[in-house]
Amino acid sequence: MKKILIALAILVCIVPISQAQESGEKETKHLLTGSFGYTFIPKATSIGGTEPNGIFVPSIGLDYFYRVAPKWEIGTMIDLELGDYLIFEKDLEREKAMVVALIGTYKITKHFNLFAGGGIELERNHHLVVIRLGTEYAFYLNKGWLIAPGFFYDIKEGYDSWSLALAFGKEF
Repeated sequence: MKKILIALAILVCIVPISQAQESGEKETKHLLTGSFGYTFIPKATSIGGTEPNGIFVPSIGLDYFYRVAPKWEIGTMIDLELGDYLIFEKDLEREKAMVVALIGTYKITKHFNLFAGGGIELERNHHLVVIRLGTEYAFYLNKGWLIAPGFFYDIKEGYDSWSLALAFGKEF
């Protein structure tokens, strides 16, 4: 797992600049977003539940990205699940888990990007390693502001989850 994260970080950092900045656009290097969404955990049940039926948990997030080349960014995603649940098969109780991940992003088009990375899910009872894959589509507004619906899939030790989120952010 460590080797995958190191390889991803190296790949993102050494990718050569693949295209020149479009003329007439001010170059921005930083992106800061806040997000609101829901995470679905298929193998979970509410605390006290008797069988896994899958649950949706509301979540909030804070992301920061730095553009290292016109199509590549590296950054962090921090997401907090605002609910408690039980992974039934593992007898693993989760209370307001927080995911902190190092992410590499590749812009397929001006609006559409793919991202991948890894990190850790911090939680009072048991911390888990996480691999995150996802995509976003950015709608650019005036003065560097944007709205970006996104989808991401987290692969964790013993169970997976997927999330839909809406991010509000500013490029600067």
